[in-house]
Amino acid sequence: MTYQGLAPRPRRVAVTASVLLLPFALAACSDDGTATPPPAATPAATASGARCATDPLPSGVDAGTGTAGTSVYTVDSEMATAPRGKPFGARTADRSAVLVSGGGTLKTRDSGVRKSGATTSAAASGDRGLNAAVLVRDGSGLTLSGGEMNTAGRGSTGVFVTGEDSSATMSANRITATGGSARGVTAAHGGRLELRYTELRTAGSQSAPVVAGPGGGEVTVSGGTMTSAGCGSPGVQTAGTVALSGTLFTVANSEAFTLEPGGVLTLKNVRSSAAAGGVLLRGSGETSFEMTGGSIEAAEGDLFTVRESVADVRLRGRAHLTTDDGALLRVKDGGSVTFSARDEKLRGDVLVPDGSASVRLEGASKLTGRVSGASLSLGRGTKWSVDGDSKVEELELRDGVKVSDVLVGNGSDVTYDRAASPDLGGRKFRLPGGGTLRPA
Repeated sequence: MTYQGLAPRPRRVAVTASVLLLPFALAACSDDGTATPPPAATPAATASGARCATDPLPSGVDAGTGTAGTSVYTVDSEMATAPRGKPFGARTADRSAVLVSGGGTLKTRDSGVRKSGATTSAAASGDRGLNAAVLVRDGSGLTLSGGEMNTAGRGSTGVFVTGEDSSATMSANRITATGGSARGVTAAHGGRLELRYTELRTAGSQSAPVVAGPGGGEVTVSGGTMTSAGCGSPGVQTAGTVALSGTLFTVANSEAFTLEPGGVLTLKNVRSSAAAGGVLLRGSGETSFEMTGGSIEAAEGDLFTVRESVADVRLRGRAHLTTDDGALLRVKDGGSVTFSARDEKLRGDVLVPDGSASVRLEGASKLTGRVSGASLSLGRGTKWSVDGDSKVEELELRDGVKVSDVLVGNGSDVTYDRAASPDLGGRKFRLPGGGTLRPA
């Protein structure tokens, strides 16, 4: 192993489950890593691809070619344990502070890592970990316990794990990344990351705290707090598999979570607040989102947006979902979604201007809102409280329920597709609370 260069010795960090209100989020970074005030995020900006849109992850097609970075401290094909509190640092472009490769392993405790210097290729940084503070590859392993990591400069991701059988475990750590295109942690091309009570903070644009992909990847997070301040920096961006439990997110200039093709995101008792929407499922491929308990609060924008993707969304455990001015679900650009909720109180419109949506309410779920262009399935114990004239494709009544059991009109008129809704027999119904249900 080789080592040169020092960084200040850090204190051990224990992360508690408290919300960070982010003086940190008051400044964002441009792509070159320089500080700039963050623009105001709006749902129109993120939906239109304007300055606060989240860029797709790199394609991953050139994962084995191109610029290869160097490192200050290298563990190659051996097992190493660093002395407690050992500092690591790197100050030049495309150079990592720590590299674990060749099937080697490294264990550290209470170590500090400092990384500065910008990448020469943001694409290579996002795809292969060029310029990451800590890079794990080639089936190697890393264990980080305690300590702090600080990165400055474009493409300076905190920990990047890439390749099948490569893995890293982190506990009670803090990572702060202030450059553009500088993520907190990334697992790519089959790499695996496990985080326990870790705090991740990013300030730059296109700098999600947690990333899985390109090329797949697996990230498991227990507890901890995640904050981002930059444009296009959701709390999680995944083209792989991410599972979160008991984690808190504060997202200042983006949607809360972004799923790319192949992305799977599972939340359990996760709380998140975001400036510009809840969950974005996009791209030509399949995505899957499951939420049990917890909350998503969006200051602006839609709670769920599906664009192109063939998406599956499942809500359980009385998850709390709110937005100040957006829809509950919006499907566009030819997207398709199966949306199911059990024992949920849902408020907001379901809008399908271009695509398809099948919404299924189960248990004691209640939907309050307008529906346009979606199919809806209602069973015993469920309720749709109509809030505005609506047009549904298929309206399915399960468990032998009647229209009056599951619909409250509130003076609104609802039309349905006669051929797609055989349960209704082409009839017209008067709805409790006023309004009608009739074939289109």
